[in-house]
Amino acid sequence: MEPSKKNKPASIVIIGIAAIVIAIISYFILLSFFPELFQDLPTGEQQPITE
Repeated sequence: MEPSKKNKPASIVIIGIAAIVIAIISYFILLSFFPELFQDLPTGEQQPITE
Protein backbone atom coordinates (compact mmCIF):
# COMPACT_ATOMS: atom_id res chain seq x y z
CA MET A 1 0.00 0.00 0.00
CA GLU A 2 1.21 3.46 -0.86
CA PRO A 3 1.05 6.16 1.79
CA SER A 4 -1.87 8.43 1.04
CA LYS A 5 -1.13 12.11 0.61
CA LYS A 6 -3.57 14.16 2.63
CA ASN A 7 -4.53 17.66 1.61
CA LYS A 8 -3.47 19.64 4.67
CA PRO A 9 -4.06 23.40 5.01
CA ALA A 10 -1.10 25.72 5.34
CA SER A 11 0.08 26.56 8.83
CA ILE A 12 -0.83 30.24 8.35
CA VAL A 13 -4.47 29.22 7.79
CA ILE A 14 -4.50 27.19 10.99
CA ILE A 15 -2.88 30.06 12.92
CA GLY A 16 -5.45 32.52 11.52
CA ILE A 17 -8.42 30.36 12.47
CA ALA A 18 -6.97 29.77 15.93
CA ALA A 19 -6.46 33.54 16.40
CA ILE A 20 -10.11 34.20 15.48
CA VAL A 21 -11.33 31.54 17.92
CA ILE A 22 -9.11 32.88 20.71
CA ALA A 23 -10.35 36.44 20.04
CA ILE A 24 -14.00 35.33 20.27
CA ILE A 25 -13.42 33.36 23.47
CA SER A 26 -11.49 36.22 25.07
CA TYR A 27 -14.30 38.63 24.10
CA PHE A 28 -16.86 36.53 25.98
CA ILE A 29 -14.52 36.17 28.98
CA LEU A 30 -14.04 39.95 29.11
CA LEU A 31 -17.78 40.43 28.70
CA SER A 32 -18.49 38.17 31.67
CA PHE A 33 -16.02 39.98 33.96
CA PHE A 34 -16.54 43.55 32.69
CA PRO A 35 -20.09 43.90 31.29
CA GLU A 36 -19.92 47.71 31.21
CA LEU A 37 -16.75 47.66 29.08
CA PHE A 38 -18.52 47.26 25.74
CA GLN A 39 -21.59 49.43 26.43
CA ASP A 40 -20.19 52.42 24.51
CA LEU A 41 -19.64 50.51 21.26
CA PRO A 42 -21.91 51.56 18.39
CA THR A 43 -24.68 49.05 17.77
CA GLY A 44 -25.91 50.36 14.43
CA GLU A 45 -29.22 51.63 15.78
CA GLN A 46 -30.70 54.68 14.13
CA GLN A 47 -30.26 57.89 16.04
CA PRO A 48 -32.29 61.09 15.52
CA ILE A 49 -30.39 63.97 13.93
CA THR A 50 -29.82 66.79 16.39
CA GLU A 51 -28.89 70.16 14.98
